Amino acid sequence: MYRKIAGSAAIIVMFLFIAVGMMLATKTGWTFASELEIIGDDLGITVTPANTPLFTEQNMAPGDTSSATVTVSNKGRHDFSFTLSAEKESGDDSIYNVLWIDVTGRDLTEYYSGPLKDLTGIDITRLARDEYEELTLTVTFDQSSGNLLQGASTSVKFIFAAEQHRTYNIVAQPEPPEGGTVTGSGVYDHGDPVTLAAEANDGYAFVYYLEGSALYSILENEYTFTALEDRSLIAEFWEATEKTRFARVDLDENGYGLVDFDGVKLEFFDGTPNISGVVSFTPCDTGKDSVPRGMAPTGLYFCFRRSPNLDGTRVRLELSYAEALPLPQGAQESSLKLYRWNETLQRWDQLFIVGQGVNTQENIIWADVDNFSAYGIFYKPPKPGVLPKTGAYLYWLIPLGLAVLAMGYYLLRRRAKTQP
Repeated sequence: MYRKIAGSAAIIVMFLFIAVGMMLATKTGWTFASELEIIGDDLGITVTPANTPLFTEQNMAPGDTSSATVTVSNKGRHDFSFTLSAEKESGDDSIYNVLWIDVTGRDLTEYYSGPLKDLTGIDITRLARDEYEELTLTVTFDQSSGNLLQGASTSVKFIFAAEQHRTYNIVAQPEPPEGGTVTGSGVYDHGDPVTLAAEANDGYAFVYYLEGSALYSILENEYTFTALEDRSLIAEFWEATEKTRFARVDLDENGYGLVDFDGVKLEFFDGTPNISGVVSFTPCDTGKDSVPRGMAPTGLYFCFRRSPNLDGTRVRLELSYAEALPLPQGAQESSLKLYRWNETLQRWDQLFIVGQGVNTQENIIWADVDNFSAYGIFYKPPKPGVLPKTGAYLYWLIPLGLAVLAMGYYLLRRRAKTQP
């Protein structure tokens, strides 16, 4: 099996013959011979020795070892990395499966130690121009095999696969630019770890890293990954105050999610299944100088924001209006309404509010919305000249009624005395 790698050269070191025999009468062991073949050298890779057998030992018995040294050099103009694999070409699996190999470098670096059959695509090293690595391959015949494999044989090939060394451009930029800074951009070698770190400026908070439509490291300033390709990411910052609260939203397989800010609850319905996003909530004063016709303000305003992957998801808002109580005399809790601030028209409206209601027992106003913006709670004031039907109103109504009764009784008694 040749490993095909774009822009790569493969050095195939073929050990064409491994003969293993255990003849009880003659005490014949196993014979290990090899031949070297180089296929494709456009990257300048060379393997020595060339055209000479690497292993020439004969009559080896179980427990014996055989070693060979191979030098891999880079004579080309570009860096490359290479891997080592082993593959049985023919013969008995029982022999191939009991062979053990150790692969070490010239500084005694252990690249692999294990069964020969599992030597597949093992990363060896990166070689710059004019660099080399000297490998020692030591094959051991498992001593426990005994005479069970008498007369068996197998053929094995070793595959050196070289790939031009690659570098990648990692770019991370803040959005908006005044929102903060992000470090970690640069050129990285293939397989190197990359760590991006974001820091928000005053008046902003870091929210997530965005690449295309994918969000990474939600509400976590650092993002670490492995350089495997060019990447361009956005470090997203949102405006925030000391009262702004953020929450991660995880939608399940049904597109449902829930966030509770202790008094402000958001339920997400019918969203994209199995995604994660983020929402923010800030008590604000947006539109406080404007009032819907026929309504009066409670002074409660809420600013919401959500990540783009949550756009279009239906949301039920549940907002506590307890801070607005008690309402002015004559105002009824049942008249409370939620309005949305229309940034374009600079006024309050109820567009994108599908339905709403009031839970007077829990002091909660709820609404189903399709759009995130600023919302305000308003009430309908009593009509002029109408006495408010409050507890104080009833308190004064009772003595007034008693006074009227007393006056009527007095007038009746007086009239009775004046009649003959």
